[in-house]
Amino acid sequence: MRIVFFGEALVEINNTTKYATYGGDVPNTALYLSRLGQSRAISVSYATAVGTDKLSLSLLSCWQQEGIDTSLVRYLSTKFPDLCYIETDREGHCYRHFWNKDNAARYYFSRESSPLEIALSNYNYHAIYISAVSFALLTDEAKAALLVLLEKYKIDGGKVYFDNRYRPHMWTPQQARYWICQLLPYIDIAFIEIKDEQRIWGTSFDIIERYSHSNCCELVIKQYSDHPISDLKALHTQMKISVIQPIGQTTDYIADNAFIAGYLAGRISGKSIRHSLNLGKELTLKVQTHSKAVIPAAAMRDMM
Repeated sequence: MRIVFFGEALVEINNTTKYATYGGDVPNTALYLSRLGQSRAISVSYATAVGTDKLSLSLLSCWQQEGIDTSLVRYLSTKFPDLCYIETDREGHCYRHFWNKDNAARYYFSRESSPLEIALSNYNYHAIYISAVSFALLTDEAKAALLVLLEKYKIDGGKVYFDNRYRPHMWTPQQARYWICQLLPYIDIAFIEIKDEQRIWGTSFDIIERYSHSNCCELVIKQYSDHPISDLKALHTQMKISVIQPIGQTTDYIADNAFIAGYLAGRISGKSIRHSLNLGKELTLKVQTHSKAVIPAAAMRDMM
């Protein structure tokens, strides 16, 4: 199975080391799935735009070393990746500070047909993973172009996987609601963080109704204690719904990347939802024992 991730290119600096690392929610999810896919016949590609500077080229080299195909990456000589400073407190919670809102990935669709457009039009991939972060970074014109592309891709039999991570510095709740509504009809599997859903919609009460009416097949809800699941409106639906409680001691986005990768590795390789949930939880617990966004491959060798 061939899957492509579309998202940002991000250079991370944190308060635990003086060195820069290469991260971002979408590329890190792709990285973990690439590792897990080695024994599961899953091939991972990443589509983004980077600069021609040394940091950009080093970032690509890191992805390639992880077995991620980068043939869909665009190079823009006047643009650069995002920069993120991450603070981690004693409880393991992360606080992020971003620079360079004019990042290279924002302009991925701004020229002639992009490599991703050509690849999806030719149905070179069985599935595409898009985060709300991926969508938010694009210009409105690029968002519209991507929606047109996804409409044809779905007709051809492609699958769309989505997570609702909300970054308030990237767009307003009103903008997020509008564009996510346009994206909903194409989503097959959705990963929903209740807190982000409430930030976008103001409530999580109609979450199941919203996604079931869009013909979403699977809904994975990340549930936290201060947002009880009883607030959700239950409906009779054919959609498969999974609700997961906090895993381990932290509930940050770094752990979410691992969970999503584990779940997708299971489902893409034909495993049951229960097996896939357990695979996601197992990888999450491994990630939480390390301070870095990406754990060494050796730390998860038994899962690869």
